[in-house]
Amino acid sequence: MTKTLMIPLLFLLTASCHQQHPAVVSPGVKKIHHIAFLLYDNFDTAILNTAVKEATGFYNCSAIILPPQSLPAFAFYKPRQRYKADSLLKFQSGLLPPGCQTVAGLTQKDISTSMPGKPDWGIFGLGYRPGNACVISVCRLGSTSYEQYKEWFIKVLLHELGHNMGLAHCKYHEQCLMNDANGSLAQVDKERKWLCSHCRKLLAE
Repeated sequence: MTKTLMIPLLFLLTASCHQQHPAVVSPGVKKIHHIAFLLYDNFDTAILNTAVKEATGFYNCSAIILPPQSLPAFAFYKPRQRYKADSLLKFQSGLLPPGCQTVAGLTQKDISTSMPGKPDWGIFGLGYRPGNACVISVCRLGSTSYEQYKEWFIKVLLHELGHNMGLAHCKYHEQCLMNDANGSLAQVDKERKWLCSHCRKLLAE
């Protein structure tokens, strides 16, 4: 949840959060959305079940699981020992199965993107808006609690999927999941696994 990049628009989440509010299903989505989950390398399959349940329930959509893939070598940024998220999105776009609108890549490796004045900025997630790919890394989601870790992961995932479905950063309600955190944990802590009426209306258009 930071600044945007142009052509295609990219959005990213730069702060994690922990909220115990229940997920609220987003009603009125007219376009049926099918998500293909892609696990990179040895991603934790236990958390995948939670991801599928939360994403399909939140966005009233369906999901499939793609065969695991190794992170592509061309996306590796050797100086910082991490992977360029922009390159991963392009890679995933080429793996989009028929009938699916989004490939959500999940990785345990660190990912980054380029920002003005920051050629290699580590991030939690990145996704096209609108578009057919997003990638989420759990590398920076350290926590003393596994439940907190899962909560942070799900909020990053739902946020990036929201961008894929066309949602921009929200300026209408401070607790909306689509808020721009601006790198602030205090702001993220105000947010819920919930979309405000403005964002829900946009999904229904």
